[in-house]
Formats: sequence, C-alpha cells, structure tokens
Amino acid sequence: MHPIDIPAGELNEFDLPPICIVTGERQGVVFKPVHFSWYPRWIGFLAILNLLIAIIVASVMTKRVKGTLPFTEEAWSRWRRGQVLMAVSVVVAIALLILSFSLLASDAPEWQGLVAMASSVALPVLAWVFFLRNRGPQVRRIDKDTLSIAIPNGLAAHAFTSHFLTGLHAPAGDEAAGLDANDAPARAVCARHEGIVANHACLRCGTFMCPRCERRSRREATPMCPGCWELRIRSIEKPPASVFTAPNVGLQLALVSLLPFCFILQPVSLVLNVVNLVKARREGGSRADQRKAIASLILTGLGTVLTVALYGLGSRP
Repeated sequence: MHPIDIPAGELNEFDLPPICIVTGERQGVVFKPVHFSWYPRWIGFLAILNLLIAIIVASVMTKRVKGTLPFTEEAWSRWRRGQVLMAVSVVVAIALLILSFSLLASDAPEWQGLVAMASSVALPVLAWVFFLRNRGPQVRRIDKDTLSIAIPNGLAAHAFTSHFLTGLHAPAGDEAAGLDANDAPARAVCARHEGIVANHACLRCGTFMCPRCERRSRREATPMCPGCWELRIRSIEKPPASVFTAPNVGLQLALVSLLPFCFILQPVSLVLNVVNLVKARREGGSRADQRKAIASLILTGLGTVLTVALYGLGSRP
C-alpha cells in the first residue's frame, strides 16, 4: 500500500486526477462515493482501564469524511464485494464464537468447541487476505487539514502526489507542441477577457484563462476556469455544522458531573476534557474550544470534590 495525503475539501472529481487508485489505469475511470472514519489509536489503551470511557471518547473523537475517488468499474466492484464478504465473515465469526462457548460449556467433545473458536478467528483473517487486502483505500489519519490514506497502486500514488504538489499536468510527447509550460498554446487569448494573453488552460474543459480568471482551492492546486469552479461549488456537498463536537460534549458531561456520586461520568469527563484541551492547544484550536475545555475541567473537579466530601460525611459513624 502506498500512502498519500489529500488536502481537506479536495476528495472529489474536480480536484483529483482521473487515475484508478487500484489499477493505475486512466481509461474508463469513474469517481465513486467513499466514506472514511478514524479515531486516535491510543483510545484502545483506554479500553484496558475502562471500556465505557473508551467507547465514549472514541465516539466523540471519531472523524468522518466522505467524497469520491477514481476507480475503474471492475476495481470498484471487487472492492465493494470484498467489503460485503468481510462484513459477512465478521457476523459468522461472532456466531461461531458464541457456538464455541456453548460447546465448551456442554457435554460435547472439547475439540468441537476449540475448532469453532479457532474458526471464529481464522474466518475474518482469511476473508481480509483473499477478498479485501490491496483491493481499495485504507484510512491512516484524518485531521482538519488532511485526509491521509493508503492506496494499492504506486503509479496512482505518484500521480496524486505530483498533482497536489505542482497543481499542473506537464504535457507529454507530441502533445506539448505549441504549448507553454502551463498547457496553454503560445499567444492564446483569455476566453473571458479579449486581448489578454492566457497563462493557463483549464484541465477540465480546456478553456483558456488569464490570472484574473483562474480559481484555485489552494495555492498549489490545479487552476480552474470560472465555469468549472462554479460547477464545483454547486456539486460538492458541504457537511452540515454539528453541535456534537468534542468540546460541546465535554462541557455537557462536565455539567452532569456536578451531580454528586456520578462515579462513572466524572472520570469520563476528566479524560475527554483533558484530551480536548491538549488537542486545542497543539492543533491551534479556537479560543472558544480551549475555554470550554478549561471550564469543563473546573466543573468536573468541583463535582468530584463534592462527591468525595459527601462520601466522607456519609461514612462517618
């Protein structure tokens, strides 16, 4: 698998090169919908201490991204089929695990229960190896600026990386005849401003454009003509603003933690708000998020002190 970093907001057919991420082919490529979710892997260590805390923190800190990626129809079908088979294998594995416990607790021969238990572990592993491995993208990390994934094809990874770094596609072979370094014919005139020499040709529709017309999602991105840019804005779905952000959930938990004897929610609130504060400071979060985390820690501390005080008073003879 080959890692690539996709800038935030550019997981779409307007900002990605049309090359299949599985096969590296450029013919017959279509953009298909994808959904990615990711949470920090250190949350797994919380499960050792408290499973409920780990579940709550993971649900709050999970980041989700959706968009489109280029596939050929055959590669897309194989990847989707592998995902379905993987899900089926997990369901069957759970059934086999339950069956193994039942067999081990019954009068059945012990080897039957052990075989069922081993099968429950081996089935998902085999399904992943034979039907899902190297069939599609795998998420590595999601943050506010970048989606980091791994894709099967090295040629496609190189094309993506070059595309993001330069924002330009250099013409190859005879196609470069009569073109300048920006793919615009020598002395080409801007389509919207008569008499102004174009310095770019839109890679989507071929329209010549001058610096006043070019539109970019970021400085290094491939320039688009105003028409394609307007189509991009209309086509890309903007995610709705959610009130269930980590700082907001942390503040709500802190308010509930003020109630005495919230032994379960108080440690959850403490862990979550410490994470929120550290994250807001390290990743340049807003001052509002930092203030929410600090206020939540104060409220959680007050609730904890109140709980300890009431417990001490109640335990006196």
